[in-house]
Amino acid sequence: MELWKGKVKGYDKHGKYKGTYEAIIEKKGQVIYTMKLSFFSISSESDITESYKYLREKLTYSSSLYVLKRKFKESILLNTKSKIAWEDVYKK
Repeated sequence: MELWKGKVKGYDKHGKYKGTYEAIIEKKGQVIYTMKLSFFSISSESDITESYKYLREKLTYSSSLYVLKRKFKESILLNTKSKIAWEDVYKK
């Protein structure tokens, strides 16, 4: 079984941190990979220091791991300051 996890932080045009994009790619059966996309947003008002999380999930299917990694990179709407770090969860 294969399970890949990728994360990257997103910033607005002023360089302020807005949230983290995350993708989890899992191999289902012999051929199909599924990808779940998530966006965790942390918001704070000027007087309020509470934070909340907003999670958006969407499943995507493909027979290629590299195609799903590229789709994740293309789906990022905010600016990123680093590369996407992919880790194979089962090969730690």
